Amino acid sequence: MRTHLLFAWLFLMLVDLQAVSDQCRLSHQQSLLLKLKDSLLFNATSSKILVKWNESSDYCTWEGVTCEEGCVTGLKLSNESISGGIDNSGSLFNLRSLKTWIWKEWVQALSFSLPKLRVLSLAACYLSGLIDQSLAKLEYLSVIRLDFNNLSAPIPRFFANFTNLTSLSLVSCGLYGTFPNEIFQCSSKPGDYHDKFHGVLPTSIGNLQNLSRLQLPSCLFNGTLPNSMAKLIKLVYLDLSYNNFSGPIPSFNKNLTHIDLSSNGLTGPIPSTLWEGLLNLADVNLGYNFLNGNIPSSLFALPSLQSIELAFNQFSGPIAEFPNAPFSKLYYVDLRSNNLNGPIPMSIFKLRKLGALLLSSNEFNGTIQLHMFQGLRNLFNLDLSHNNLSFNVTETSNSNFTSLPSILDLHSNQLRGKIPVLPPYATYIDLSSNSFTSPISVALGNNAGLLSYISLANNGLTGVIPKAICNSESLQVLDLSNNSFNGRIPTCILTMRRIFEVDLRGNRLSGQIPDSFSVNCGLQTLDLNGNLLTDGIPKSLVNCTALEFLDLGNNHLHDTFPMSLKSIVTLRVLVLRSNKLYGHITCSESIGSWRRIQIVDVASNNFSGELPGQCLTKWNVMVDFEDDTNPRFDPRILDIIPYILYSKYYPSVMNKGLKMELVKIPTGFTAIDFSSNNFHGEVPNELGQLKSLIVLNFSNNALGGEIPSSFGNLSQLESLDLSRNHINGTIPASLSNLNFLSVLNLSNNQLFGRIPKGNQLQTFAADSFQGNIGLCGPPLTSNCTDNVAEISPDTPIDSHSTSDTEIEWNFISFEVGFIAGFGIVICPLMFWKRWRKYYFDRVEDIAYNILPQLLLRKWWSWKMGVRKVEAEEDDVRNEHLAR
Repeated sequence: MRTHLLFAWLFLMLVDLQAVSDQCRLSHQQSLLLKLKDSLLFNATSSKILVKWNESSDYCTWEGVTCEEGCVTGLKLSNESISGGIDNSGSLFNLRSLKTWIWKEWVQALSFSLPKLRVLSLAACYLSGLIDQSLAKLEYLSVIRLDFNNLSAPIPRFFANFTNLTSLSLVSCGLYGTFPNEIFQCSSKPGDYHDKFHGVLPTSIGNLQNLSRLQLPSCLFNGTLPNSMAKLIKLVYLDLSYNNFSGPIPSFNKNLTHIDLSSNGLTGPIPSTLWEGLLNLADVNLGYNFLNGNIPSSLFALPSLQSIELAFNQFSGPIAEFPNAPFSKLYYVDLRSNNLNGPIPMSIFKLRKLGALLLSSNEFNGTIQLHMFQGLRNLFNLDLSHNNLSFNVTETSNSNFTSLPSILDLHSNQLRGKIPVLPPYATYIDLSSNSFTSPISVALGNNAGLLSYISLANNGLTGVIPKAICNSESLQVLDLSNNSFNGRIPTCILTMRRIFEVDLRGNRLSGQIPDSFSVNCGLQTLDLNGNLLTDGIPKSLVNCTALEFLDLGNNHLHDTFPMSLKSIVTLRVLVLRSNKLYGHITCSESIGSWRRIQIVDVASNNFSGELPGQCLTKWNVMVDFEDDTNPRFDPRILDIIPYILYSKYYPSVMNKGLKMELVKIPTGFTAIDFSSNNFHGEVPNELGQLKSLIVLNFSNNALGGEIPSSFGNLSQLESLDLSRNHINGTIPASLSNLNFLSVLNLSNNQLFGRIPKGNQLQTFAADSFQGNIGLCGPPLTSNCTDNVAEISPDTPIDSHSTSDTEIEWNFISFEVGFIAGFGIVICPLMFWKRWRKYYFDRVEDIAYNILPQLLLRKWWSWKMGVRKVEAEEDDVRNEHLAR
């Protein structure tokens, strides 16, 4: 066990030494303290206590030392950054070689040397291992704090034997298991807080009538909250967040100042009687539960309430007006993601101290007058997104928008008209998914000096993107997607110093992409999909070494594959589909490889050559997703910082035959789409190494060879499309092992033989196999003979599959019809002179009217020759008849 106390907070306080006052010799006490100082390893530069200990002053006057009648009774060495060291002499605590002792030895020495110890505080001391039974000998202990260690053991039941215990703090100490009920039995034992335990909170907790703080966050407690908690008359601080408690919220004592029951499974309403008499309650957090019913107005009227968080529940109905709003202390109101409706009560706009109002994802309606916010001088965060609100935004009220908070989120409402002038101190603005029209005013850019995030996406904005948008040196995210902007991309946008996301997809921007990415480019996301951009892919894009998401699809780019981008090792998504790109995709060892790539989509271009099998095996995330070293996105971080800047990815991929817009790249989602190009050669056998691949689409190319049997290793594959190629051979039986495969298309190839039997392939429709004349067996209607030939049939790729006994009536009827029609026209010309003469006269009239004279002469010469031959034939025939 490590007891070296690296960067630890050693807090030994109120220590009663076993020796009585007559045993306290001044020189001996001072010597022990100086020996302790010499043995400890600490930073003398930052030290404020130990560095001042010396022989020239009275040790009882030293900072951190408490004496009674010359005896050291207390020692406080907090914030001394002690990194180790207890000498091997018999100094103050006789703790030999503390730096190397394990926990058991250290506890034994402590219980032997300090039997009257009252306070044991060893938080963040890197302690590990079991807690030795000898600790139970310290019967005078009243405070135990072992927070932030790594004990990795069940909580000892002998903790219940400390009859003087008033505070027990075990937060993140590594102890686990069912918390001993015995600890709650004694009324004189007000335990403080615990961590990492499970089981049901016992009714006996009501016996701890002296308990003032109870913190059990992030444990595994379950069951209902006991009604006996109302007996905790001295309880002022309650935190049971991030557990698995269920059922209704019980009544509490009236002295509570803080209640946090968030992130549980609590159900039922919160009646107004629950809040009566809680005159001291300052903070209440019931978010992330399943609470329902109306929110009582009495909750808002509590005189000391400063923060109310009821987000992500199932509350419904309107919020009633509440009294005394101008005198309320409410600063933070979070009611997001409920089913609240009706207008926002006017009482809200009278909360003079209100700093944050978060009402998003409800069903509030009505019209908001901008002047309502003018009285909220402290408001810095306003989130009314995802409601049915409309704002009175007119020419005359534009200036009123300047009184709105610096963090403003009004997206997904019913706002119309022009984009208003924004506050000059705005930092976060989201007006997306409304009905704003007209161009962006230059004044908006002039007020963007402090702006770090702006989204005007999904509106009807027109005109050019003003260069004034670049006036903000702090801008990090710019989202103008899905509007009707035209003109060129302002060069300054791509050269901004701090910007890391630019989303201009779904507009009508034209011209070339500016080749002006600076050497210090910090872009992580660049989305220009669905515009009218031309020319090539900028060479300077390689400077964006932190790029994760690049979507240039659905433009008119004319260039080769951007091999240089392989040096960007952070790239996760590359979309180049539906352009005019051409050439080969090769594998270059000198450039690098995309070890984190998740999506590669180059469909619908003019790429050619063979597929780069060796390159694909270097896409490590597709080989094994666990190899990805990227940090995972935790959506809960958005609740920690309400206005946090986060990147939104919108890749569009073909998955299972459908176009899929990804609002965020799902963790573990991988896809390769090389469809609708001119690739040839065999399907690379190396693809079988991509065990984490989910979508693979090579359709509509000129690929040949057989389907590699290694495809059976693609255990995560859900969609496979190899249709419209020249792939031959039999379907490998290993494909039937792909348990997650839900979309399969092998149609219009040259496959033959029996479709492998199994639980998977027979579940697909016959369309998945059509156009392969040699295939037989379910789900196709053509049955296989016992000695079905395992050779490729000599039939065109687009022939329809039939059995030997079937009659192709369509083919026969076509032949009969053609012969009959041909005979009706040709036979009279051959055997009926009058019809032949009539036919040539009509053709002559047509030729005379539509052909030039030169051709007419040739036609006439040919016609006269034909008539001469006919005359000679007539003479011969008449001569023959005369005979």
